[in-house]
Amino acid sequence: MPFSTQDELMLKQRGLNVNAVLKQIHQFVHDTHPSRLDRPCIVGDGIWALSPTECISYSRYYEESKHSISIQKFVPSSGAASRMFKHLYNYNTENVSELTEEFILRFDQFPFKPEVETRMSAAGLNLEALRGENNWSVIFDFILGSHGLNYDDQLKGLVIFHRYAEEISTAFDEHLMEATAYAKQGDGRCRLHFTLAPQHVERVENYLENRVSLFEYDQFEISYSTQDASTDTLALTPSNEPFRDRNGTLVFRPSGHGALIHNLQRLSADVIFIKNIDNVTVRKNLSDTVFYKQILGGVLLKLRTTVFELLNRLDSDDKALDEALDFIQTWFQPGLSMGMSREQMVQYAKLRLDRPLRVCGMVRNEGEPGGGPFWVRMSGGYISKQIVERSQVDNSDPAQMKILSSSTHFNPVDLACSIRNRNGENYHLDEFIDYTAGFVTEKFQQGAVLKALEWPGLWNGAMALWNTVFIEVPVSTFNPVKTVNDLLRPGHQA
Repeated sequence: MPFSTQDELMLKQRGLNVNAVLKQIHQFVHDTHPSRLDRPCIVGDGIWALSPTECISYSRYYEESKHSISIQKFVPSSGAASRMFKHLYNYNTENVSELTEEFILRFDQFPFKPEVETRMSAAGLNLEALRGENNWSVIFDFILGSHGLNYDDQLKGLVIFHRYAEEISTAFDEHLMEATAYAKQGDGRCRLHFTLAPQHVERVENYLENRVSLFEYDQFEISYSTQDASTDTLALTPSNEPFRDRNGTLVFRPSGHGALIHNLQRLSADVIFIKNIDNVTVRKNLSDTVFYKQILGGVLLKLRTTVFELLNRLDSDDKALDEALDFIQTWFQPGLSMGMSREQMVQYAKLRLDRPLRVCGMVRNEGEPGGGPFWVRMSGGYISKQIVERSQVDNSDPAQMKILSSSTHFNPVDLACSIRNRNGENYHLDEFIDYTAGFVTEKFQQGAVLKALEWPGLWNGAMALWNTVFIEVPVSTFNPVKTVNDLLRPGHQA
């Protein structure tokens, strides 16, 4: 697989070298394979359904602990708004989709409708007259085009999601509001971190700088990062050779949200909440979201405290080993290899406990697209709790697809994480990635087929070797906006 001097210079500019790229190619071509599902995680077998008393207890524990810990909220935010509006493109009165029909019939309920009307009026157009003429092509053009709301070239987080009596609110605004309710530290700071595409950082920074000034009693510390170019992956031809464009230049592609594990690595906090940019709700419905974030945080902190105590005692307290093994099997990893000596079991307990920890909210499956919680048979033969996407499963295997379809719960990307060890140092998160869980997909570019390589997803394979706990949370805490029509759901109607 020859690389020219010019190729090597390009790799160096990306923070790579030939050996790193060859290793990357080998991982994707030879080492990736579908996840092997053992069974779905259900309540009582992998998912904890907490009683009301337990919920209150964990919530209180988190609130009492907030004064002595650092907290940060991590929000992947680089999603484009254009995907939300794709059913409005190429509008054709002769062939109207169900989504487009719903958009038209319920247009008055969208929170950005007054802004559309204002922009059109400034251009000498009358929105209501155009509606009466059924001239939706012009209206859609003002929603998508640069002379209107410009949602064709906007971040999802900057789309108007909600309208209140005296203000409008974007997804970024709602994340700020949420942070004041459950992620405020003892020193009063609300720390948020947004991951963005490089071209959007300045725009978001300016927007949020203006918005935080509206919070009279809250102090925000907002940081940003972009996906490192060194995490981009080399595109391959169908025969696994480097793909080059018409000028003979190597083609690299973003490697998916799994690359954000490196952004997460650089954060500094005891508790990190992870939530997608589009999963917000109107403020009248915020109480459930806040309560269950406190619960996830409380479970995380209690488990972390026990883990640290056990690790500190394992070398000197004979009782600690039995406690540690029972704790591991109860919360993280069932089963125990037979035939180990006591010294080997101590080492096993240390290895099993001393790793990053995540507590993940899981909602009942109501048909949303996306991943779910499963017991997965790992390459070492043991089973492990994992969040698995449909694309990770061998769809040619009927038995695997049957397990996939029998899942009772759905992953809403609602995580409370601890990435620090007992000495207060961050774990090296790349040591806990299951690289076999990467993706290889086919794309079309410049008239040719290429293989696109994606690293294991952030909450999938990138966290596969973390200690994982699944907690059932109500569906009221999950309000994603995948299409603009989702803004018509009760969770977004103020």
